[in-house]
Amino acid sequence: MYTQPKTNIKLEDCEFYHSFDFPDGTMVNGNWDLRYCIKEYLGNINYEGKRVIDVGAASGYLSFEMEKLGADVVSFDMPDGSYWDVLKYPGYIPAKHLNCHTKMYNSYYYAYEKFKSKCKIYRANIYDNLPECLESFDGAVFGTMLSHVRDPILVLMNMLYRVKEFAVLINPFPDKNGSTFMPSFNNFQRTWWSLSIDTIDRMISSIGWKIENIIEVWPIQNVLLDKPEKRLYKSIVAKRRS
Repeated sequence: MYTQPKTNIKLEDCEFYHSFDFPDGTMVNGNWDLRYCIKEYLGNINYEGKRVIDVGAASGYLSFEMEKLGADVVSFDMPDGSYWDVLKYPGYIPAKHLNCHTKMYNSYYYAYEKFKSKCKIYRANIYDNLPECLESFDGAVFGTMLSHVRDPILVLMNMLYRVKEFAVLINPFPDKNGSTFMPSFNNFQRTWWSLSIDTIDRMISSIGWKIENIIEVWPIQNVLLDKPEKRLYKSIVAKRRS
């Protein structure tokens, strides 16, 4: 059911999505740095004793930070050998990014070993229902991934159906004026939507959830490109309707 973490991964075989400070005093740079704003990014929630699913875990930074805060975490991501949603058109290459996640998953395993983590790893198609054997969760965290899936409402339905208390949805989220379909022919940058807060509100309201709080947070982007810049994101804290 769960994926067994690999061991003895070499640093040169990794690609880190986020920057990490490890317990042995070493650190690595990823394209994003959340280290100074992680509590706000995670919605200022008390994670102690909570069972949480980290949706789109990538290098696992959010998973390991929630674990430090006392959560029992399941890191959810795509299966080995899969790739992001892509546009299909004449001449497209369906498996162009087939192996692009190997180094990212290696970075998760590398950090997992450094932290002596007990997080569980579950990899499956995000559009499939979660199996009953995973049981229920107290919370779910969607770390900057809803804009990268073709069908965000299906993702929310599949995940939140199994969540009892809270969800944290993180993205740039403009306030109003609906949402925008982003891809253009033969120029797909792995972003499907610019999702506004009013759209998210309608989506989650339709499946029995409500927005409780919205927190502005400024993660640092482009760390690996030597031109880091703070970018405005919003962490939406949602709760189940009583």
